[in-house]
Amino acid sequence: MPSARAEHIPAQLDARHPAPRLSLRAGAEYVQQMATLGLFGAIGLVVCPVCAIALALFGDRISATKGRDLIRGLFSFWLRLAIRIGTFQIDFPDAAKLAAHRGGIIAPNHPSLLDAVLLLATVPNAVCIMRAGLMKSPFLGGAARLARFIGNDEGAALIRDGIERLERGESLLIFPEGTRSHINAVNSFKKGFALMATKTEAPIQTVFIEREGRYLSKGTSLFAPATLPIRLRIHLGEQIHPEKDETAQALSQRLEEYFRAHLENTGDSIRLTSSPVS
Repeated sequence: MPSARAEHIPAQLDARHPAPRLSLRAGAEYVQQMATLGLFGAIGLVVCPVCAIALALFGDRISATKGRDLIRGLFSFWLRLAIRIGTFQIDFPDAAKLAAHRGGIIAPNHPSLLDAVLLLATVPNAVCIMRAGLMKSPFLGGAARLARFIGNDEGAALIRDGIERLERGESLLIFPEGTRSHINAVNSFKKGFALMATKTEAPIQTVFIEREGRYLSKGTSLFAPATLPIRLRIHLGEQIHPEKDETAQALSQRLEEYFRAHLENTGDSIRLTSSPVS
């Protein structure tokens, strides 16, 4: 797998000497980084309006599965290209195992903007519960609506819809934190996903994502230069089952403690401190 490393500038510089100029190599890597992001945006701007028009014209005559297959195919194409040219380095040893997942909840931590892309490119026919604003985004909205993804602003309707999807045997991709991790290894968990699990007895497949460096983290600009390749590692954790008479609040708290026990935020990266599988 091709890779490249950005040149490192010493953290402490002698005040008598000017800061070194940006190297040609670092500049070339930044162009590569922006081109990779630009390709993602361009694909979205072309595909999503077509999806929105198709949905308006044909509605339910286009199955949700076709929309999910489209998203999976486009995300997979973009990731393979980005990995091949060395923008990303993704370590996902259990990808085939997760790809075989059918039914239940897939619950990852959320350290980067790339998390949903990685998982939706891996799991066939997964339904993503995503930030409501993205459902209206010109880059993602049309395809997300065609795939019948669920916005996280639907309140009680979100819970009912999620329960119905689980009872039909579908897989739901839900980020229990609701937004990307910021100060701690994980944010406090919401309880909506746990309520769906307790109502349906659906299993929860935990997924641990490690992020190296701050790029793609919350509060970091997409236009900030990153050290290439941008590295992420993905591991499957335990499959958690709701216990008899366990409340949604208790289940949510149990999973939050499980993630906190195995992850740390170093300030620059989010990484595992121990294996999440016993």
